Amino acid sequence: MEPYFEIVAKKLIEIGFYEYVLPFLITATIFYGLLKKSKLIGESAVVNGTLAVSIAFLIFGFPALAGISLASPLSTFFTYATVFILVFVFGILVASLFYPNLQDFLTKYFVERVSRTFWGLIVLGLALLIMSGLLWVLIGPTTQPKPGAVVMPLDLIVSITGIIIFTIIIFLATWMMRGA
Repeated sequence: MEPYFEIVAKKLIEIGFYEYVLPFLITATIFYGLLKKSKLIGESAVVNGTLAVSIAFLIFGFPALAGISLASPLSTFFTYATVFILVFVFGILVASLFYPNLQDFLTKYFVERVSRTFWGLIVLGLALLIMSGLLWVLIGPTTQPKPGAVVMPLDLIVSITGIIIFTIIIFLATWMMRGA
């Protein structure tokens, strides 16, 4: 007899939960949290929620329009991220056995080295994106798209990527000049 969790997971795959519903929920939740925290359009929960759900519906249509699947890369990304977090927490638990005042040490270490911590998290995020395959989803489909699917041309992808990288370089140069 199959385990109950496996039966439920297969049924969820059959109805498209991982393909469509889960990316929708994740996107809506992330955008709602970002809008609420940044107070970009105010503090109204209704307005923030409406905008977050609207953005999530746009993301909801992406797999169908682009002819790609987000289920496997998303599950891989979250699995890798969870494993990293578990290893990090386990490391902190083991370190707390040897350092009696670990909380003060970690606070001092991470606050004094904010830029190193920031760059470390950026590198970790990029590594997770590459290992999970989500980066390749953002770059474009690697297989033949479904008939009628909208495919972004390579020159558009390269242009957008170049603009983003150029903006990041300008931001970092400005930030470093202010610190100097």
